[in-house]
Formats: sequence, structure tokens, C-alpha cells
Amino acid sequence: MPNMQEETDLESLLQSSVRTQQADRLMLIANALAVILLLIALRTLSSGDLFNSGLVAAAFTVVMFARQLNRRDRVDASVRLVLIALTLVVSLSMWHSQGLYSGAILAFPALLVVAGTVASRGLFLTLLGLMLCVVAFISYAAVSGLKAYYPAPMGFGRVVVVSCILVVSALAISLLMRDLRSARMLLQQEMRRLHSSEAKLTHLAHHDPLTDLPNREAIATLVQGSIERAREQGRQLALLFVDVDNFKTINDSLGYAAGDELLQAIAGRLKQAIRGADTVSRQGGDEFIMTLPDLDSQDTAITVARRMQEIVSQPIQLRDMQLITSLSIGIALFPRDGDDFSALLRKAELAMQRAKSTGRNSYCLFDEQMNVNTHERLGIEQDLRQALVRSEFVLHFQPIVDLTANKLVGAEALLRWHHPERGLLGPDLFIGVAEQSGLITEIGEWVLNEACHEAARWQRQGARGLAVSVNLSTVQLHRGDLEAIIAQALVASALPPALLELELTESMLLEKSDSFIQRLRSLKQLGVKLSIDDFGTGYSNLSYLQRFQVDKLKIDKSFVTNLSSNEPNRAIVTAIIQMAHSLKLKTTAEGIEHQVVKTILKSLGCHFGQGYLFAKPMPAEEFLRYALQTGSLARR
Repeated sequence: MPNMQEETDLESLLQSSVRTQQADRLMLIANALAVILLLIALRTLSSGDLFNSGLVAAAFTVVMFARQLNRRDRVDASVRLVLIALTLVVSLSMWHSQGLYSGAILAFPALLVVAGTVASRGLFLTLLGLMLCVVAFISYAAVSGLKAYYPAPMGFGRVVVVSCILVVSALAISLLMRDLRSARMLLQQEMRRLHSSEAKLTHLAHHDPLTDLPNREAIATLVQGSIERAREQGRQLALLFVDVDNFKTINDSLGYAAGDELLQAIAGRLKQAIRGADTVSRQGGDEFIMTLPDLDSQDTAITVARRMQEIVSQPIQLRDMQLITSLSIGIALFPRDGDDFSALLRKAELAMQRAKSTGRNSYCLFDEQMNVNTHERLGIEQDLRQALVRSEFVLHFQPIVDLTANKLVGAEALLRWHHPERGLLGPDLFIGVAEQSGLITEIGEWVLNEACHEAARWQRQGARGLAVSVNLSTVQLHRGDLEAIIAQALVASALPPALLELELTESMLLEKSDSFIQRLRSLKQLGVKLSIDDFGTGYSNLSYLQRFQVDKLKIDKSFVTNLSSNEPNRAIVTAIIQMAHSLKLKTTAEGIEHQVVKTILKSLGCHFGQGYLFAKPMPAEEFLRYALQTGSLARR
């Protein structure tokens, strides 16, 4: 309805503008006619021609009356009155005086020109018909002897009449020409606007609206052409499939607007990384495609991939937050990996998925084994759907030790899968598939319930005070019934809430929505503990540590393993522990494998540790025996 109203208002405005222009023209012509009629009246009075003087006076009166009608916005009536009256006056003058010899006949084409300027098509045709009838009737009268007409000698009077008619004609023609020029200019402007619109539409059809990079259709055409040239020249071509690591987490946590800003910033940086002949395009979502033509070897593609990762890994200022992101890149080469765009794209994507599975922020060249892995993934997904039904999942537990008292204080629950054909599988082989297929929700709920029951059993069997840590996935954290599921697990197992620790990743805590903050508060109200897993590897933002009331930071093993020989890692670990102390948070170091590392961590003030130095992850029964053998246990 609003659009229809706007169109109606625009049409009314255009009609009003046309009528105003028509009224102005008519007033101009009427003024000119008034002056000319006065001149003709002077001529007829001076020559004693009373009949024509009377006709001129009548015409003058009609013109003056028409001016008044025009002032009252009765434009159509004014036009009809003037043109018909003047046609009749001219016709009577011709009949009374010289017939077709009269100079007044020149007024007929002049009136038609005026009618073409200000009158409707119907009135124009009416006047033309009337004039033809007058000419025919006068001719008939002259031929039949009904009336005799003789040409008058040339004189000053005829010059005045003819000149006045020419002036009126010239005025009307000049107005008509001005309209034609205006119409031509408007047409040229419209054509330019149309060409501009067509260019914009063509650009939009082949470019991504968010980043203004070529879209998949455009890059497909470009790559196919580059392949043909490479085939003729015997050269190589590389297709790079680029994926932004952890983008979904940022998008879900900070919102789509922030995600769009991040994609625009990354697109700008990717443009900086390419060579002059290269092209980068957006595939969709957080995925980009880059084509590198005219390669001597795959080393050039690897160099470009590394340069992209280096440029994109620089901090990005996004609103009030500084983000550090990374890229996973897959590389496929022509002619080795395929001879058309579709084949190269599919294999570059497989290589990207391999790069992402190896820890992100890496690149990978395609090899045929990846095709085999794709079929293997599909098989894992099908087997996962049966694993819960067949009770194929088990939990292993890795001890967590108080570094100062050297006492066992708990364990982290780690998922394992007893595959009927492949044996015991670690989570790195199937968790990614579970997340992509949506099965992670059911698996995560099973882990939570099983871990609570095992921890409660520890208490009953004499290992009192031992807590259990359970990892939560992003999908679980966003489920509307998470608090109820955790509360039910605690009630069903009779486990004290303080002995359940929920491990979150840094990326989960980027979200600032009210519902998310309320969820964390609700979890705290249940009495459970919250810790941040792999701290230091994500989007570190100290403000969330207090805002979300976390209890513990778990230092990622990548900083801990070589702590004794890696000064940068030691500086990072020191900073994390000192910051945790200032915020009154506990710290747990993961991946402790050597006594010297334990000693360093203890000297730095780290509270807890886990790793192969103490024990590897073990089945539930074995862990219980281990716990009972360690002697006295300390509460956290």
C-alpha cells in the first residue's frame, strides 16, 4: 500500500508540473497575441476596414477572457476558447475579404503550431479538420461563382499582418523546439542512467555484495579461461580454498553485523596478499577462493598461502574488541589435481578441511588420500548414529593434581569410542564429525550424565572430595534446557554441585547477549564451577573473566610442554598465572610431562596440573583404583 500511494503522489506531481508548464506557455502566447491583435487593429482602422476591425476586437476580447481563465487554472478551457475563436475569426476574415488570396490564411499553420504546443491531440485534429473545411468551402464558393475573390495589391498593411503571423509562429515553434531539446536531454540522461544501472546490475550479478569481490559464478568463468591458457602454454595453475577459522563462533557470539565487518576486513587483507595476475573471490559464508595462474611450481602457491596467513593473523580492531583470527587453506593444482573448475574446487576444499583438522592456521596441498578420507568420514557419521544406541562410548579420566600439596584433587572426563571394527578411538577422530552432523548434543548429554555418576561413585567408594571436569560444546551451551539437564544429572547422581566443573572455551565467552549472560549466572547458581579451557589460544579478553565469574583458567598444553626451554612460552605462562592471581582465580596447567616443568609451574604459583607426568587418561575402574592408592585427598 505505501508503494502504491507513493506512485499515486508522484503521478499527481508530474501532472501538476505539466499543467503549470502548459499554463505558462499559454499565458506567453496570449500576451503575444494581444500585442499582435492590437497592431492588426491599428492597421485595419487606419485603412477603414470596419468589418476586420470588429473581428480583431472580438479576437482581442476572447484572448483577454482566456487569460483570466488561465489564471483560474482552467487551462484546457482557455486553450480551446482561444484556438477555436481565432480559427473562426481568420475564417470569417478570409470569407469577407480575399478568400485564399488573403494573408490571413497564413494564420492557419501558425494556429496549428500553437495547438501542437499547448493543445490536446483531439483539439489539434479538430482545428485541422475545421481549417480544411473552410479552405474547401471558400474554394467551392470561388469556383462556383457564389463569391468572387480578387487579390489586393501589396502594401504596408499586408506586411504588418504577415509579420505578426510569422512572429506568433516563430514563438510557438521556439517553444516547441525548446521542448524537443529538453526531451532530448532528458532522453540522454535516462539513457546514461540506464547504462549505469545495467553496469551496476552486471557488477552485482558477478560480485559479492558484502565484500565486492567476484562471486563464485565470476571466478568459475575466470578459472576456466585461465585453465585453457595454462593448457596451451604448458603452465600450472593453483586454486586456493580459504576458510576463516572460528568464524562461526564470532558470528554467533558477536552477531551478524560484527561477522560482516570481520569478513570485509579479511577480504581487504586478502587483496593485499595476491599478485597482480591473481584473483580472490568470496565463495560464501566465511569461505574465499583464490586463483593463481601462470605458476612455475607449487612453491609459489605455498608462498602466497603463507603470506595470506601472515597478513590476516595481524590483530583486527572490531568495535571495542581486538580480534586475532587465522586461515585454513587448501591448495589444488592444475593439471595434477584436475582439469576443470569443479574438480579443482572440490579437491581444494578437501585440502582445506584437512588443514583445519590438523589444528587450523595451516595450509595443505591436495593428495588422493583425501578422497579416501572423505568416504571414511561418511562412514564415521553413519557409525556414530548407532554408537549411542549400542553403548559404544566410554569415559577415560586424567588425574588433576595439586602442585603444592602433590595430592590428587580430581580428574578431567575424556570421551572415547569403542568402535566395533576400528577399536578404541580418541575424540580427535570423530568429534568434528559429531559437531557437523549435530550428534554432539546427544553425545555431550551422555558424557555429562556419565561423568556425574562416576564422580558420585568415587565419593561412595572412599575417594571423597574428588571433582570431575566436563567439557561443554558450543552447541550445548546454546541449548535452552542446559541448566535443567545439568541439574537433573546432579540430582540423578547425587553429586554435590561443587564437585562438577564445566570447561568452556574462550571463544564461547565472546557472546554478549543477555540470554547468554543469564545462562552462565544460572549455572553458577546451581553451585557448579566454571573454568576456561585452553586459555591463551583464542580471543583473549580479560573483561569476560570477571563479567562471567569464572573460577579457573586452564593453561593450554602448547605453552606448557616446552616451558623449560621456550622463553616466550614461559613469559606467557607467567603472565597468565599472575593475572589469575590478581583476579583471585585458580590455574591448571595441561600437558605436564617432565618434573622440571612441574617445578617451574609450582615456583610461578600455578595451583593444579595434569599430564603424563602424573598419569595418562584411564578407564573409570582403573582411575578409581589409582585414586584410592594415592592416599589422602585434598579439596580444592
